[in-house]
Amino acid sequence: MMFFRWACGLVGLVLFGVVYAHPQSDTGRYETPDAKPLRVVVLEYSFLDAVVLAGISPVGIADDRRAQRILPVIRAQLGPYQSVGLRGQPDLETIASLQPDLIIADRFRHRAIYDKLQAIAPTQLLLSYGAEYGTLLEEARKIGRALGREARVERALHQHQLTMDRYAVQLQRTVRDERMLFAVTSHKSVTLHGSHAFASGVLRRLGLNNAAPSNDNRAYIPVGLEQLAGINPDWLLLGDYVSRQGGSDILKRWRQHPVWAYLTATKRQQIVQVDPSAWSLGRGIHAAELIASDLLVAVQH
Repeated sequence: MMFFRWACGLVGLVLFGVVYAHPQSDTGRYETPDAKPLRVVVLEYSFLDAVVLAGISPVGIADDRRAQRILPVIRAQLGPYQSVGLRGQPDLETIASLQPDLIIADRFRHRAIYDKLQAIAPTQLLLSYGAEYGTLLEEARKIGRALGREARVERALHQHQLTMDRYAVQLQRTVRDERMLFAVTSHKSVTLHGSHAFASGVLRRLGLNNAAPSNDNRAYIPVGLEQLAGINPDWLLLGDYVSRQGGSDILKRWRQHPVWAYLTATKRQQIVQVDPSAWSLGRGIHAAELIASDLLVAVQH
């Protein structure tokens, strides 16, 4: 009996790990209403991207109380909105005060409060955190259907693919087989975006080689300098979350370490600072196109 309980627990943990590594979409109990929603609250930046594609400005956004994290290209399309706090811990009272007719929430971040959100307004539970590029395009389509604006979103996605095709042709002429790696950093840590992360999917879409470990299913992988040296990418693309506060302390220490000088990206002067708001947080078509644009600028210099 004890062995049986242990085995069941182990299977449960394994299944949880598989779900985390390869999330599947889950719309909760949301059903497309007869009336088109107009008062929309979004709890992730990728959902904001999709709602803007549909031609709607949300009344509430979980912007982490940092409006500057919203990409300028998206901010330019927004009307007045109310911040509903942190993405990981949105303010339910503020959400309720906005009287939304649709809430779009993240499957992982918000499953625990799904019933509370559903009590406020119909809630669509989709994927954003840890989701892949292709999955996020499909989630945008679901949001378009939920808003009754599927055709408009589909047109935007078609135009996006044409734009990405143009970037792909230009990039492949320049970098060919060089291996690229994207990581974010704070004062205390450096985290690679694994092969299943959004930015990695964008690199693949552009026909570029991603140096992230292909045998690691995690979207986000904490690393030390020795692990980075073991991967040794040709290009190292760094999104520093604390650049406005003087830059990452851990990155400053790494740059003084002898190993740093031996990195291929260091020798070739191919370490590029990028905006984590686009590369990590945005996770939508606007972000993907900004990533492609950043790459083209980087490789042409």
